[in-house]
Amino acid sequence: MALDIAIRITGDDIEGALRQLIGQAKDTRPAMRAISETLLDSIEEALEREADPETGAPWPALAQSTILARMAMGKWPGKMLQLSQGGLASSFTANAGPTYAAATSNKPYARIHHMGGQAGRGRRTKIPARPYAGLTPEHRQEVLDILQRHLAP
Repeated sequence: MALDIAIRITGDDIEGALRQLIGQAKDTRPAMRAISETLLDSIEEALEREADPETGAPWPALAQSTILARMAMGKWPGKMLQLSQGGLASSFTANAGPTYAAATSNKPYARIHHMGGQAGRGRRTKIPARPYAGLTPEHRQEVLDILQRHLAP
């Protein structure tokens, strides 16, 4: 089951450059493809660093019960959101069109791990937000660089 989550990257600098690119009536697809790859890189880096890409703040630690369960399965120590080869980290793909750039996951649990919330039977388990979608300052600059390259005459 695919789940749509829209994370909007805002900022006058990026939005202004996008408006300018679209206003020039250029083919925006190459820029959007490059931006979607940059977003994918930022997500992969956040999952590896286990930190919010925009703020750099480390994610909340796993609950002790989760750590003990993973130890029993032989999967701890390890990365919080990367239990298996076919898990969340490998589920993201870059997608782009004339008016959008995105990195999407086909995992139904992607949203709850990014945004946090209640889960499990009866929604009795609270999962803290562990934001992974967004742009690090370096990736934000890379997006601006991509837009500037595509705006050049």
